[in-house]
Amino acid sequence: MRIPLKIGDAFVYGFAVVLVIISFAGMYLMGAKSDRRHVVIEMDKREIYSIEIHEGMEPVELRVDAGDGRYNEVVVMNGEVRIEEANCPDQLCVKSGAIRSSGQTIVCLPHKLVVRITGAGGEPSDVDDIAH
Repeated sequence: MRIPLKIGDAFVYGFAVVLVIISFAGMYLMGAKSDRRHVVIEMDKREIYSIEIHEGMEPVELRVDAGDGRYNEVVVMNGEVRIEEANCPDQLCVKSGAIRSSGQTIVCLPHKLVVRITGAGGEPSDVDDIAH
């Protein structure tokens, strides 16, 4: 025996299908934007450079002057960034190597320099949380 489809049932089924389509479209659009990454270079809590990075990009070499003869040589290439040279005493920023994922940072404390990679919209895209 066949149960007839009522107009209210058709409305509920149609609404559910529309919600599923909108959900998949939203996830697709969010995923498409998350591929855009930027290198943000800050000195003394002020942003001085912001460069979009991607695989296969031409090398960009930046000399960041910290005043009084202090400097950092930052190299951005092939989707990653590193501090090539610095005249700070500990050289930890140079030894830290290259970063390539959103949320990663390189810090030079003597020069008050922060180099970080952000996702779309200037915010880190990967979740990295520590619970105490």
